[in-house]
Amino acid sequence: MAYITILTKHPEYAPILAFWAYKEWYQTRSITFDLVIKAYEERTKNAKIPVTWIVIEDEIPVGMVSLKENDLWSRKDLNPWLASLFVLPEYRNRGLGYLLIRQVIEKAKSLKYNRLHLFTESDKYNLENYYIKSGWSFLEKEKGNDKNIIKIFYYNLD
Repeated sequence: MAYITILTKHPEYAPILAFWAYKEWYQTRSITFDLVIKAYEERTKNAKIPVTWIVIEDEIPVGMVSLKENDLWSRKDLNPWLASLFVLPEYRNRGLGYLLIRQVIEKAKSLKYNRLHLFTESDKYNLENYYIKSGWSFLEKEKGNDKNIIKIFYYNLD
């Protein structure tokens, strides 16, 4: 049975999550694996933003998501952000991503935010429809941190 917990309770999983993030989003960019692993190791120290949750099944991590203050350099006026939603392919389509998103939503609400944001760089996983079906709304297109066109979505928390 899968369960969700916070990374601070399982710091031993930080390297695995960093590897997923690096392979999924940073490998083709100028961000090194050492920098990514350092960021995830920092998140093991406290439950403040940025905070990461993991899905564990059979004592192994199978998914993750983070809540970050800023995730888009060009839009520091928008915060906070749902970031790094990832579920291993063999565990997808079981509702785990939705459960991870709920963790971020509840934490953002508890911190008294009115709106949550996320962006998609490409739609290779059909995430735009996934987010829209989950109650997110399209905000705008923008140049991302790598100067590629991204789509920003928001979720009203009130």
